[in-house]
Amino acid sequence: MKLASRYFLTVTSLALALCLASPFVVGAEMVKKADNFIVFMDQSGSMAQAKAKPGEQKLDKAIVAVKRLDQAVPELGYTSSVSLFAPYKAVSQPATYKTGSIGSAAESFKPAFNSFTTMGDGLAAVAPATSGKTALIMFTDGVWNAGADPVAAAKNLYSQNSDLCIHVVSYADRPEGQQTIDAIKALSGCSVVVDAKSLESDAAMAQFAKDVLYEERKPAPKPAPKVAPAPAPVPVAKEIITFNLLFDFDKSNIKDEMIPVLEEVKMILNDDRGTDFVLSGHTCSIGAEDYNQGLSERRAASVKKWLTDNGVAASRLEAVGYGETRAKYNNDTKESRKLNRRVELQSK
Repeated sequence: MKLASRYFLTVTSLALALCLASPFVVGAEMVKKADNFIVFMDQSGSMAQAKAKPGEQKLDKAIVAVKRLDQAVPELGYTSSVSLFAPYKAVSQPATYKTGSIGSAAESFKPAFNSFTTMGDGLAAVAPATSGKTALIMFTDGVWNAGADPVAAAKNLYSQNSDLCIHVVSYADRPEGQQTIDAIKALSGCSVVVDAKSLESDAAMAQFAKDVLYEERKPAPKPAPKVAPAPAPVPVAKEIITFNLLFDFDKSNIKDEMIPVLEEVKMILNDDRGTDFVLSGHTCSIGAEDYNQGLSERRAASVKKWLTDNGVAASRLEAVGYGETRAKYNNDTKESRKLNRRVELQSK
């Protein structure tokens, strides 16, 4: 009984960390660093590079980066908008952020061939949208500047709004462009500047989204319960041992990240050889009910196969699927849907 309790805590903590490409800390609460954020795109001639092949222009790559950022931002009630600054144009008006909204806006970006980078004028124009805690995320190479001095314009923005933070995804390939970007970064300690090439992996993009838009805080520990006098021994039912394995969307395969948890589970089963167990598979609400039922059964079966392949007697394990009918979390956000794509184990 004591052994089961100890492993219940250990295995549950490990299992919750298995969501694919998740930047989240187990048990942590996501807290916004900004009330709103603005994607601010440089579509000038230097970003368009007329002689570059389709898909290889800096603007093409920046559009792809915006779409990937869109997939990395959690839905925490931000107000988001998208603007261009060479010349300035509001592509989407401030609205509650939903996954896909800024990616859709990026589809409309068109290069301004033979256009100089009016970054300073754009920073002055976007100022009215920066009330409250605001992250202004610029995608630029920093060159061919014309009009107002961009560094002076950024400094003026900071003087108007102490809750503003300017971040830059840099496509700079010339010293003068890098100097402009470095000068803007130096204006505030909150500013995050990254080279665009460094964001090519999903993990790096997820970390960038976290660095500029939210933080994770562990909830305060609950007070220890008062210890009551031990009752007289009475027969009790076996303690339930529960753990979670989190699967990718529409997948039932065992990933390398799951192996440490499965090894812990095998240890529990080997320590309690007289107990049989039920493996129950679950899905999120995306997809048809009949399909999700089959997917949940495949997930439970894949976990059973791993355990039996690694020495656990098949007669001790029953694999069942519940589809989307036993969600532990609401399916309103992509984070909660990830947590519902799981397999659970409990003793019979």
